Amino acid sequence: MSLISNVLELVGLGGITGIDILFAVMALIGTFLFLIYFILILIGGVADGALEIAGFDTDFDMGAEGIFHMLTIQGILSFIMMFGIAGLAVTQSDGSDLLAIFVAIVSGLFSMYIIGKVFQVMKSLEIDATVKHSLAVGAQGKVYMDIKAGGTGQVQVEFQNAMRTCDAVLEDETSSLKTGKFVEVVKAIGETLIVKPLSVSSVMAEEE
Repeated sequence: MSLISNVLELVGLGGITGIDILFAVMALIGTFLFLIYFILILIGGVADGALEIAGFDTDFDMGAEGIFHMLTIQGILSFIMMFGIAGLAVTQSDGSDLLAIFVAIVSGLFSMYIIGKVFQVMKSLEIDATVKHSLAVGAQGKVYMDIKAGGTGQVQVEFQNAMRTCDAVLEDETSSLKTGKFVEVVKAIGETLIVKPLSVSSVMAEEE
């Protein structure tokens, strides 16, 4: 208890007693661990990898079974953090212990839900940022690096709302295409695009 007392004294809560100590400890531990976890995620998913090795589930899904999927490591940490902060805020405002526990539980559950949504959005943005070369089919662009007969060159085409430079081969493997020529993507195999040449007149006609 001396260590806990010293920590509470350090943050200006040395005079608290009873249930306030529980709230304060949960608030301090939850906040500290949540911030560490969040920082590790921001620097490249270190937290996910470490926790998966340790056997924790870091995936989440706020769908039909959302109540169970809130029980991720980030959800649990946010619950502990907000349970302590809200409960301590009520007791320090002269609220009853029963009211403090009720507010703490509601705040913790609400925090779990919000954090789950935040991480869901972060996950969707991460997925959206993945380049899906199949979406380039039908797109038109230019040869960026000569495509030799039977060989691989590079093309620049716009898909997924961005101009991208991709490896490409010609649909007709016996032909070649110089830099600057217009092409259309007909297929994607992995990260390599299969293209066919386009005439300037056909490109202008489609733009009209």
